[in-house]
Amino acid sequence: MLLYLLRRLTLLLSTLIMLTLIAYALEFQLISDDSPDFFMGYMVFLNQLLAGDFGISSASGLPVLGAISQYFPATLELCLAAFIVSLLVGIPAGTLAALRLGRWQDTVILTGTLIGYSVPVFWLGMLLVMFFSLNLGWLPVSGQLSLLYDIKPVTGIMTIDTLLTDNPYRWPAFLDALRHLILPALVLAIVPTTEVIRQIRSALLEVLKHDYIRAALTKGLSDSNVILRHGLRNAFPMAIPTLGLQFGTVLTSAIMTEIVFDWPGLGRWLITSIALQDYAAIKGGTLAIATFTIVASAAVEVVSTLIYPARRKAIYAKQG
Repeated sequence: MLLYLLRRLTLLLSTLIMLTLIAYALEFQLISDDSPDFFMGYMVFLNQLLAGDFGISSASGLPVLGAISQYFPATLELCLAAFIVSLLVGIPAGTLAALRLGRWQDTVILTGTLIGYSVPVFWLGMLLVMFFSLNLGWLPVSGQLSLLYDIKPVTGIMTIDTLLTDNPYRWPAFLDALRHLILPALVLAIVPTTEVIRQIRSALLEVLKHDYIRAALTKGLSDSNVILRHGLRNAFPMAIPTLGLQFGTVLTSAIMTEIVFDWPGLGRWLITSIALQDYAAIKGGTLAIATFTIVASAAVEVVSTLIYPARRKAIYAKQG
């Protein structure tokens, strides 16, 4: 197991180094003076990144790292909310599809996943804004919080900051932050929900073939008890590695979602930087998103290996 962790760590570091090498190569092409040595310049570039120096934004004149720290928590809040929604919807739907294999429920759910995966995020976002915000007036059109509330940023995650404030309107501000979060989170959750449904369905169908499931049913246990205690308990760890990769998909899809809902996150800031040709901000924002995606995916894979016995046995077999 230790050898596996060392291999994953080596792969993670080599991927990050390759990422920084590509980023510097693109920056090197913008340098008009050909006098700097490429590899010496790369070492300087790498030392600056390790020191937290992502450059200075040409648009604001402020350090890029400060802007990333300011905007990333809002993106993280949106992505976590969307991921939670996808699990809350996808796990029951995937379970139902597996239990009703070949029946109309399975057909309806699979058709819904195909449609959900095919719908463009920006188009769906605009439709929901028109219906729930403009026509019905139930939910806010854009932003993270109404202008009525003056909340001092602490974590950058508005649903948490509203609870940390000492203002008497703490709970109304919290509910307002939730109302602003609903639409963008639902839109962003569409694609990962379809993947959760497919993975849970596939994993549960595989688990239900095992003898211990039939043995549990012969003991007189109810179907729901068997599914919850034995089925999902063993199926969910099988799906974790693939589901962990969906967080990277959510993070990249958040860019378009933030544009539609004017969400003050890293994606909207990055698009604005591209429009302003702010190369330092583009480089820093891209590196931040890519690094977080790679690290999160590797962490999920390692955790799933630690908690899923079958993966550990496969690793031991390869090592032995």
